Amino acid sequence: MSDRIRIRWPELGQEVTATLALGDNPELCDEFLARLPFAVIQSHPVVSGSSITCWVPYFSTAPMPTTESITDAPPGRLRFSQATGSKISIQYGRGLEPMAQGVLGQVDPDGIPTLAEIGRRVWNNLYWEKGRITVEFEHLDSSVISPPETVDHPLAARFAAAAQRIVLNEPDDIRRIRKGEVADAGSFGQYFSVWDAAHGLIRDYVVQTLFPLYSGLAREPLFVVRGAYDLLGARYHATLRFHGYVELADFAAEFAEFLVACDELDEIELVFRHFLDYANRIYSWSHEKFPWYLGMHFPKHSNIKAPGGRWVQ
Repeated sequence: MSDRIRIRWPELGQEVTATLALGDNPELCDEFLARLPFAVIQSHPVVSGSSITCWVPYFSTAPMPTTESITDAPPGRLRFSQATGSKISIQYGRGLEPMAQGVLGQVDPDGIPTLAEIGRRVWNNLYWEKGRITVEFEHLDSSVISPPETVDHPLAARFAAAAQRIVLNEPDDIRRIRKGEVADAGSFGQYFSVWDAAHGLIRDYVVQTLFPLYSGLAREPLFVVRGAYDLLGARYHATLRFHGYVELADFAAEFAEFLVACDELDEIELVFRHFLDYANRIYSWSHEKFPWYLGMHFPKHSNIKAPGGRWVQ
């Protein structure tokens, strides 16, 4: 299979080509190629500097022997992060966070000058404009299409269908939080505190709880994972629901019951993986819809004259 791909941003009228790092991370690249083509929401990190990022519509488990720090990644580098959300990032400038991520590939030289403008527009959109920007990944030969994954387990299939439903469509849970429709939460007639807490909750539940416990399935006895979820994961259920994550809380309760009742490790891994994929997708939408423009009230001293919510060079 060819290692050449095309990346498009239809709303921006831009596209680039890239070469995958098959020699560095063959299993990671093969896993990615087997999912093409796909389209997701294009986003931007808010801490780690000049890259654009997107949550892919699958949960990656491939080995990544070759990694690179964000601070060392050159412009055009395609990186893959498994532990923080199954995300692809494309570097277009200076990276700030000294975190190692898997090397997925490199944008071709003629496309690199385009990335800075794409990055600027994606940042402005995430931070201020809140429009819709999608990114499409496909084989350079667009006639190559991978067959869809088949999920036979009924609970895993429900989680998979729910995740697929919200790849390009805002979930009801996020819309409800964003519009202040969580009736019982929010002291003294405001709901920003609910939105802020809800974003922190979903990140902690997914990144700091579900991802480590899923990884533990391959390393720890099942009773350890069960006990850890009961101690750490289940405590989120009521709080998630109170803050507006109604469907997620329902799914989490079903998952918790299944984890206790099932003794087949392969079955547990399948259901866990698709539940995590769904929860991770909710997290991606929380990041996309959060009102980051409030950061205009917190400029660093060196940027004190920069207009809030606009691109800062």
